Amino acid sequence: MPKLLAVGVVPVNGENWKEALSRLPRKGPVSLVLRPSDYKLRQLDAPNVPADEVKSAVRWQIQDMLDFHANDGTVDVLEVPHPEHLSHVRQIFAVAAKNSLLAEEAVLASNAGLDLGIIDIMETAQRNLAIRLESPGRAMALFSFIETGGLLTLTLDGELCVARTLGVNQALLEGEGRDDALERLTLEIQRTLDHFDRQFGGIPVDRLLLAPMEHVGPLRDGLTTNLAIKVEVLDLADALDVSGFPDVNTLPLPCFHAIGAALRMEDTKP
Repeated sequence: MPKLLAVGVVPVNGENWKEALSRLPRKGPVSLVLRPSDYKLRQLDAPNVPADEVKSAVRWQIQDMLDFHANDGTVDVLEVPHPEHLSHVRQIFAVAAKNSLLAEEAVLASNAGLDLGIIDIMETAQRNLAIRLESPGRAMALFSFIETGGLLTLTLDGELCVARTLGVNQALLEGEGRDDALERLTLEIQRTLDHFDRQFGGIPVDRLLLAPMEHVGPLRDGLTTNLAIKVEVLDLADALDVSGFPDVNTLPLPCFHAIGAALRMEDTKP
């Protein structure tokens, strides 16, 4: 089991990223998690081309969702699991980011003396945590909050199957309209679970895990009441050795996705 050696938040004063980044440990390669606004992710049918031509074909398939020319971006592809009993076309995830933005991030890291090894996205960082808690032959659902709303992912056999950003943020669930927000969130989660059931031919979802966060108890209770699936709060101690950090589950949510990105260093998944 991997061991957490350090975790925390480094404040940034104004635009002085170099100074902030220079205070990070320099004991190995660094993973960067892009903000949701910095990339585009889409699930689509896999193109019927040889494996070495997939990225090139996908680059033009997703041009319409990009606000930059496809030639000015980096495109990567993740295969979606396709159990043998399924008859529909294989699916893939395509992710694209602007080359100029990636170059800026690389320069920031280099100027701060950091060895940037991996550039990741929220969805795969979340996947890296979920797959450590999967049960064989069963899917795992994991929900957290990011800048743009709620992030719901489903994984199966170590791979990302579904990723959706839901239009409910954490503040809405804590304000006066929290009952309406919880109802909308429940409906969106149920729709996603129904979509997964149709797409993956009845493969069961083991449970829905909620990222550890402030006020997660009422959210867990509300979802438990309204969903026919087991809902639990994820304990990071079940995914990695956090013995040196007894309060790890109370850290800000960005730490949750940073830990997920760091876990990818142990394998070669995109």
